Amino acid sequence: MEVLSLIKSSLGSEDSNPIHRLYRVGQQVGVCGQENVWRIHEAESIEEEKGASVFIFNKKVANKLHKPRRREQVSEILRHDVTLLNKMSNASVLTVSSSLQEDRESLAFAAEPVAGSLANYLEKFDRSCTELSKTTCGLMEHEVQCGIYQITEALMYVHGVERVIHRNVNPASILITQSGRWKLACFGFAEKTQDGRESFACKAWSPKASKMAQPDLNYIAPEIQTTEVCTYVSDMFSFGMLICTIYNNGYSLIDAQYNPSTYLRQLDTLTQKFGDIARAMPPALVDPVEKMINRDIRYRPTAQLFSLLKMFHDPTVTTLQQLDNLHLKSPSDKSQVFSIITQNIPLLPKAIRCSRLLPSLHQECTSRDSVATALPPLVSLVQHSSSEEFSQHVFPEITFVFNCSMSEQGTVYLLNKIDVIASKCTSNQVRTDVIPFILKHIKSESYKIQEAALNALLVVKDCLDDALLRSNVLPCTKGQFQQTVDVKIKLIILSCIKHLLSIMNPFTIRDDVLPFLVDIANSHDASVVMAVVGIYRHLLNKRDAVLTKVFLARSGMPSLLPHVVDPDFSADQFCVMMDVLYEMLGLIDQHRRSNGTSSSASSFKRERLASGGSDKNLLFVANSSSTGIQKSRTECSISSLTRGRLSRNSSQEAPNSPELSKIKLFPLEPEGEFNVSIGTKERETLSVTNKEPLRRFSLVPPGGGTPAINLTPDDGVYADRNRRPSLQNMGHYNHDSERCERKSSTGSLFNFSDSRHSSPRRGSFQALGDTVMQLFSGK
Repeated sequence: MEVLSLIKSSLGSEDSNPIHRLYRVGQQVGVCGQENVWRIHEAESIEEEKGASVFIFNKKVANKLHKPRRREQVSEILRHDVTLLNKMSNASVLTVSSSLQEDRESLAFAAEPVAGSLANYLEKFDRSCTELSKTTCGLMEHEVQCGIYQITEALMYVHGVERVIHRNVNPASILITQSGRWKLACFGFAEKTQDGRESFACKAWSPKASKMAQPDLNYIAPEIQTTEVCTYVSDMFSFGMLICTIYNNGYSLIDAQYNPSTYLRQLDTLTQKFGDIARAMPPALVDPVEKMINRDIRYRPTAQLFSLLKMFHDPTVTTLQQLDNLHLKSPSDKSQVFSIITQNIPLLPKAIRCSRLLPSLHQECTSRDSVATALPPLVSLVQHSSSEEFSQHVFPEITFVFNCSMSEQGTVYLLNKIDVIASKCTSNQVRTDVIPFILKHIKSESYKIQEAALNALLVVKDCLDDALLRSNVLPCTKGQFQQTVDVKIKLIILSCIKHLLSIMNPFTIRDDVLPFLVDIANSHDASVVMAVVGIYRHLLNKRDAVLTKVFLARSGMPSLLPHVVDPDFSADQFCVMMDVLYEMLGLIDQHRRSNGTSSSASSFKRERLASGGSDKNLLFVANSSSTGIQKSRTECSISSLTRGRLSRNSSQEAPNSPELSKIKLFPLEPEGEFNVSIGTKERETLSVTNKEPLRRFSLVPPGGGTPAINLTPDDGVYADRNRRPSLQNMGHYNHDSERCERKSSTGSLFNFSDSRHSSPRRGSFQALGDTVMQLFSGK
């Protein structure tokens, strides 16, 4: 309690340290160093506004805990610590951003942002303040393995390059950055070997000296305490003890309680204690760690040999290692690193993906030059994430990337992967975030980006509603069509609109698409016009009444007709256009006939009924109208002829006789054969069906361009005489030889040869009149 009170009372005196002029110092987040002498605070650079960590040592703490003459000794150790850190440059060693700042009351320096020491994570606080929020040991197995490998790398660098022995490797000397990387620090007791030797003399731990001025007794190598000799493998013993502490719930295998005699006694039982915790270790670590804590230095592996364990080449460990070294890589190396990470993502645990991978990718996406290389692992992360993981962790990162400035390569790649992203998003997320990103790049000046954006729009078309189409999508695509001069982009836009037709309602097509097609149909580029023709053909095939006869007649066909005489169109293009125009014309004809026939029949019926006519005769006329004038003429002619022939021998009345008015000139008969009171032979002769009318010739005179009908045989007596055209096929006509001469004519109308008995001739209009005259003459 006395120490805690002293620390609280001394906080105000630290504000005078020059470090406060360089950094905005925040709350304390951890402690580190021997006896936790360094207090770690959050900080921010005043000049660059970048995150950092400030390490502060209050000299008054040493004054109270030790004799005044030892105060300078502790300060000197800490100065040596910062001096060595400044000289070292390795990814696994703490990076100092501001050199040591000192005043009468404190020492301070700044370094990269750290979350605390490994001792903090293992909950081994002997000097923690009440304000500190203790960090639980939430380290995952892969994180621990990666951290062990990173400390191994640090020792390889310190031993092999700097030729320095650390002498105090313990949990309080290992710092964990905010990105999760383990870093070696606290070099206050480190010494450099001289003249290429691998060992030097050192003092054993003594209770007479200050605890702050000596390494941690629980992690000191046996040879230092017994023979006062220190070697490189002395650090490997301390490192092995640190690994055992991690797998022993944060407790060291030796608890000397600042007593050298206790240390030696527990050293004898070290092998037994290791056997108790070995089952908690990964099998690949058991044998190497057992050799590392061996009292015989000949069995201890070097840092370089220890780094060759297969465990450190696990895909997850490799990925974590690559992420931790990412900031040291060149752009080309980063591309290779991300390629390896992309392949390993399916093997990474969820916690590693969210806590380690995503922050690293986020950092890379902040730079325009590196965002393209960070997108492949990000998309792979989307693909292999669960719905919950995507919603909580990955999707916020995707929205951040959508708003980042990126190169053409990165933009095209992300647009081409919209299908992967959209498959994980909800419909609302697609409408609010994905589609605006696509529409923004449709307006890009790059052809590749525009093409990728239009293709991406088709991927998410199922999430488009009518309101979004009319307010955003169609105005954007049509506006870009008018602005661009690139024919390829215009064709892609038209293709996109064609594919979107399936989700548009008819009103949107009529109001927004069809007028647009009419406007652009006057293009001088044949490929654009043919793309418009393709859209028309698609609409014609839908048969959902989108294309009305009014639009086709007044807008659709007139906009296309000028191109049928354009020589720029190939023969195939001309044929396609003509096919579509014929389809349009056929649709107009179909609409007009279906609507016009019913309208004409209704009008005629009203007029007939108004004049007192028979409804039966009206039905017959209406039926004739629907089947054509040809059938009507045939039926009327046959009906008249039949009644004339049946009455010629029985009636003696004049043509204006009242009996004639009783005969129905147009009786209503059912379809098929005419049902009249005649014999079987005559019924077979006069049989006519609606399906196959027998009319062959026209009633129009020869002057109208219609071929004339000659009733006389070509080789007969009257072959040189031209006859008037007949009404149409009147059926078989049997002529009486006694009535060859017409009373009303100066010449003979009929003069048949003997062949007339074998081949009956068709009756003419005059023959019909002759028959009627016979009917009333009584002959």
